[in-house]
Amino acid sequence: MSVLLSQIAVYPVKSMAATHPTAADLVETGLRHDRAWMVVEEDGTFLTQRQHPAMARIAALPSETALTLSVDGGPPLEIPIREDGEPREVRVWDDRVAAVDQGDQAAAFLSDYLGRACRLVRMAPHVRRPLRASYHAPDKTVGFADSAPLLLISEASLADLNGRLREPVPMDRFRTNLVVAGGVPYQEDTWSRIRIGAATFRIKSRCIRCQIITVDQTTGRQDIEPLETLESYRVEPRGVPFGVKVVHETLGTIRVGDEVEVLE
Repeated sequence: MSVLLSQIAVYPVKSMAATHPTAADLVETGLRHDRAWMVVEEDGTFLTQRQHPAMARIAALPSETALTLSVDGGPPLEIPIREDGEPREVRVWDDRVAAVDQGDQAAAFLSDYLGRACRLVRMAPHVRRPLRASYHAPDKTVGFADSAPLLLISEASLADLNGRLREPVPMDRFRTNLVVAGGVPYQEDTWSRIRIGAATFRIKSRCIRCQIITVDQTTGRQDIEPLETLESYRVEPRGVPFGVKVVHETLGTIRVGDEVEVLE
């Protein structure tokens, strides 16, 4: 059975809603515009749906010159991209990264919605955030993603999980970048290297899931599923895996409908 790329998801701002292009460019840090912006507290600590599930309801649409934010289809705010604004040191887990503040308008919009003082930042143009040493890819970098540049899940894996749930959940719960159709459940766990279209990728590890997958990405409400059910049959020593972390070997463009070829 052939396996095809069925969906691409780009998250311009870490922990906000996705865009779903039919084609996307692979750049040094992953998909173009993916996790290029981030919301931080005044001290530079990053904010995510772990603390603020309502971030799921914020749409972020990038262009080459601006980022447009809106909540539930409300009045949009267009923020010009600042490459030379106020410098800020921000923190993504254990990494400290030089970033550029995107201005008071963005800060006011987000602070008002989230109910706490925060700022929107973009990674400084000169910064290269290397992948952690465990990925064994010293020449590779990443944006504001937690760790790997890309996350991949198969539709077959989600179908197997949904067959165990009282109420099925959509793929957006798992905030994956690449969705593939065809094949068998959890096939991605066995892959080491794949080709999508003309681009090649290395699968580095299973993705251990946190409570973000319990957030409804449409409403921002949080529940116990699907994490509770995953814990009943997918537990390993590090936690509960679902999906795989991926590093791209080549640059270029991938498209929905591209064939997925398992190389190793």
